[in-house]
Amino acid sequence: MRQRPFLWISYICIVGLLGCSAIAAAQSVTLSLGVGQEIGDGSVVVPISLVSLGGAQTAAIQWSLSYSSDVTGVTFAAGTAVANAGKSLVCNGNACLIYGLNSTSIVDGVVATATLQISPHPSSPAVPIQIVGVVAATPSGNSIPTLGVSGLAILAPAASGSATLVEQPAPTTAVSVLPSGSGGLSQTFTFVFSDNQSANNLAAAAMLFAAGPVAQDSCLIVYDRDQGTIQLESDDVTSSKVKPVDSSATLQNSQCSIDATSLEATSFSTTITVGITFTSAFAGLKNIYTYGADGDGSINTSWVQVGTYKVAVDAPAVPAADSVLPNAGQGITQSFTFVFTDSQNAANLAAAAMLFAPLLDVQNSCYVVYDRNVGSLQLEWDSAMGADVKPAGSSTPVQNSQCAIGSTSVTTTELSTVISLDITFKGAYTGPKNIYMYGADGDGSTNTGWVQKGTWDPR
Repeated sequence: MRQRPFLWISYICIVGLLGCSAIAAAQSVTLSLGVGQEIGDGSVVVPISLVSLGGAQTAAIQWSLSYSSDVTGVTFAAGTAVANAGKSLVCNGNACLIYGLNSTSIVDGVVATATLQISPHPSSPAVPIQIVGVVAATPSGNSIPTLGVSGLAILAPAASGSATLVEQPAPTTAVSVLPSGSGGLSQTFTFVFSDNQSANNLAAAAMLFAAGPVAQDSCLIVYDRDQGTIQLESDDVTSSKVKPVDSSATLQNSQCSIDATSLEATSFSTTITVGITFTSAFAGLKNIYTYGADGDGSINTSWVQVGTYKVAVDAPAVPAADSVLPNAGQGITQSFTFVFTDSQNAANLAAAAMLFAPLLDVQNSCYVVYDRNVGSLQLEWDSAMGADVKPAGSSTPVQNSQCAIGSTSVTTTELSTVISLDITFKGAYTGPKNIYMYGADGDGSTNTGWVQKGTWDPR
């Protein structure tokens, strides 16, 4: 009895009721949906691609698509990989089969395209599409382990400054974002939407950070007025994490996390403020898109690009031992000024050390240490096994056998830490001395090492 094409793989592989032999587990086939772009009139074309692993030879494959009510219809067309293999594509509704009477294997590539009709009023600007029921067979009729990778259908955002893609003028407008052209890993963004009738008309708003108009693997944030919530979409845009709009709770996906959020409305505008921290894996230049919808969504802005943002991984903080003044001379008593800097922030400098010694040896020397966390300066003992400590701004003297430290001060600017020391060298500590400096950030793992910055002769 002749079988219908949709049962062909099921019968030769005896899938379902009868079962079939399988090839080596190392071989497999992946059938994946791409991310579709709008081509007009709510139509989105999504590619379906075949990838064979472990030398798998695919002669036939079938699948079905699963989607929400946002998709009102779907049609399929054969891809070049199917035509080149001399195969046929037959579909029934949302289920398709690629097969042929020859033994030619299908090479990797696009095996089909699905054209989806999206509802005029979708529940989300990004519609997830699942590929299910994937079954594949070799030319000899053995089954091949399969994996289906789902995709996404989205409406393409309009370019910055272009008209919105709606059939009638929409009172809702995606006005702006601030900042609209800076960069970093963390930033508080302010989005403004307006409505020429009433701010209360804005039912939903979406904010998308992505390299292009693709919601998958992006930072996509959605505001729902009726629920009073802010949500961050998952990587595959099939789910979301939700919190009240004025909450400081953190929501996170693989691209970003959002913390404090707030909303403020006037008569005609809605301002949404979101604190965002991007992950280092999401580094690079991103476009900022916004989308606003009134009522049931039939009146909307479409996607509009309103800015760009460079997600930049900050260079690690680097301390530097810059200078000492005077950096040469002689005398028993002198006021020295040491300057340390940090490439990001002076507050990163956790400790600094200043050493007067003929060689880089802290024992029996004039060795002073600044501790920012404690706010102290200490003069190390002759053995360097302990120290006399005083507040950083104190004039109380501390001494060892080589020197005495009198008045001291520590001042900071944005990047610099300036340490001033009044030093009196002891009479026995004669001869030229090198002036060494050392600075360390954080736990000390990032440091300058010892750097010679001058000489002094306390004769």
